[in-house]
Amino acid sequence: MTPDIDYQAELISAAKEGLKNAFTGVDNPQIARFGAAVLTKKGNIYSSGQYFSDTLSLTLHAEQAALAHAAAHGEYEISAVACIGNQPAYQMSGGIIYPCHMCKQLLWESYLRSRINATIYILDFAGDVVEKVSLVSMMQNPWPL
Repeated sequence: MTPDIDYQAELISAAKEGLKNAFTGVDNPQIARFGAAVLTKKGNIYSSGQYFSDTLSLTLHAEQAALAHAAAHGEYEISAVACIGNQPAYQMSGGIIYPCHMCKQLLWESYLRSRINATIYILDFAGDVVEKVSLVSMMQNPWPL
């Protein structure tokens, strides 16, 4: 499955929905929120926001949760990922949000199993594409910048 413009729009919309549904533990618009969506090889899209835990170490990142959502439906081959954060998240991260190293590790493991070099859409807080990059070439990008 190669993501095309139709899938890109759907994927971005799903990532924005994941951001909207992110659970941060408090209802405060100044808290960093993250959303993500994955496009599977079968053409299905699964999204999620982060799920905050008071212990912090049990918090699920948006990319992790979206991957788990796809896996819960028996889909493990990921063709594309869209990542988004709200404005406080962008301020915290230095202006652009790449998946963190834990999320990149999960995406990398998916790549090693499927050999699909997923397209990664890095979005700004409005949902516009800031960068479109392959997973393999994105692996060198730090988080935060």
